[in-house]
This record gives sequence, structure tokens and C-alpha cells, in this order.
Amino acid sequence: MTARNLEKMASIDAQLRLLAPGKVSEDDKLIEYDALLLDRFLDILQNLHGEDVKETVQDCYELSAQYERNRDPKKLEELGHVFTSLDPCDSIVVAKAFSHMLNLTNLAEEVQIAYRRRIKLKNGDFVDEAHATTESDIEETFKKLVGQVNKSPQEVFDELKKQTVDLVLTAHPTQCVRRSLLQKHGKVRDCLTQLYAKDITSDDKKELDEALQREIQAAFRTDEIRRTPPTPQDEMRAGMSYFQETIWKGVPKFLRRVDTALKNIGINDRVPSMRISFSFLLGWVGTVMETQG
Repeated sequence: MTARNLEKMASIDAQLRLLAPGKVSEDDKLIEYDALLLDRFLDILQNLHGEDVKETVQDCYELSAQYERNRDPKKLEELGHVFTSLDPCDSIVVAKAFSHMLNLTNLAEEVQIAYRRRIKLKNGDFVDEAHATTESDIEETFKKLVGQVNKSPQEVFDELKKQTVDLVLTAHPTQCVRRSLLQKHGKVRDCLTQLYAKDITSDDKKELDEALQREIQAAFRTDEIRRTPPTPQDEMRAGMSYFQETIWKGVPKFLRRVDTALKNIGINDRVPSMRISFSFLLGWVGTVMETQG
């Protein structure tokens, strides 16, 4: 591949800003988060696979951005030529790199959603939906029901108490991410969140930046695909991990957030506790895996 002129090459940050909506609120950090993660990843990619592979990924990224903006068929043909000219080994690395970049972009968006929510709570208002990242906010929903749909707070609370949630843990491995990879993504998300804290010191920032690079590299070097079929015991362990993260941690936090949102519309009662049939759910996962085997 012909060596690019790095001085003329648009930065990742610039490419992201060209792809971003024209109107972005002042509190928007998504581009900054995304650019940081991608810049760190490209440095790691160069250290692991050399400058040529890094430049190939940058070429593909830039061509993709140009095609997304202008829908120029020539850019799409040029992008296709870059891919078809790769040898099998490099094509696997480039494909894995883009998959990892998409994961990093998703993590940046998750951190941005949490950041925007904190800003909304701090300002006591909600940003314009036309300029906001797509998200679900319980308090905003309750306020719309009361203010726009003309439902009383008690009516909202009564209907909320009637809601039921059925949890299904499927044993079919059609849409799954390895637990080890989920844990690494969680560490990347935590590092990114702490890195932009207002009270962070310069030493803490350096340490977090190093930790962020370690976790990004660890996630990239983790095989996304299990090379052996999962056993019923493996599926049970995976099911238990979902219970730990979703039920033991996530559900209480969610219910506390619902209670807080209800208080903000004048309801001081708490939502009744959820009841879940653990024996049914846990037994179902292993049983299905045995029948599949």
C-alpha cells in the first residue's frame, strides 16, 4: 500500500466531527470520548501489527467516512479495492480491528448517555430530544405522562404497580458475547468515565490513561468466538453471571431510580418488590443445553 501523507491525513477526531449531526449541544462529549478510544486503539494496533496495518485501517476508516458523507460510488469502489487487495492474514486483522472499533464506539455512547443524564439532573431540565443521544429516562417519561398526557401521579403509580417483567435466559448461542470480553468492556467504560471526572489529578489521569490502553489492548487480543461448544455447566455459569450483574445489582438500582422518579412527581410510596422464579429460570438453561447436545 502506498504510504499516506500523515500531515494531510484528517485526524480521527476530525472525521468523527464530519460524521456527527450538524447541531450538537454544548454538553456533548460523545465525539471526544470516541476520538480518544479510537486514537488509543490505533496506537495499540500499530504496536501489535505494524504501521502498514494501522495505515490500512485509517485508509478504510477515512474512505468509509467520505462515502457516508457524500455517497460517492467511487469512494465505495476504492474501499472495496483496498479490502480485496489484502492478503488473508491482513484482512482478518483489519476486520477484527473494525469490529473492535465499533465496540469502542458503543462504549463511548454508553458513557455519553450517563454523562448527559447527569447534566440533565444538574440543570433540572432535559435537553432537546432532537439533539440528544437516544436514551430512555424514567423521570422524563413520568413527567411527560403527568404534564402532557394529563395523567395524575397516582394514576401513573397505580399502572406502574400492575406492570410485570418476565426474564428469559436463552441457551441458544445466537447473540452472545463472551463473559471475559464483557468484563473488559466494562473496565474500558469505567476508565473512560473516571478519566473525564472534574476532580481528577494529573497523576490520576496518567494512570487511568495507561489503564485504559491496557484494557483496550486486552479486549482486542481476546478471541470473540468460543472455539469449543459450551457445555451445560458453561451455560449455567453464564446464567449465574447474568443473575449477579442483572438481578443482584441491576434490579435494585433500577427500582431505586424508579422510586426517586416517583418522588419527583409527588409519590412517596415505593414500587412493590419484584418476585422471580429462580428455580425455573436456572433449571431451564441447563435443560435446554442438554437437549441440544
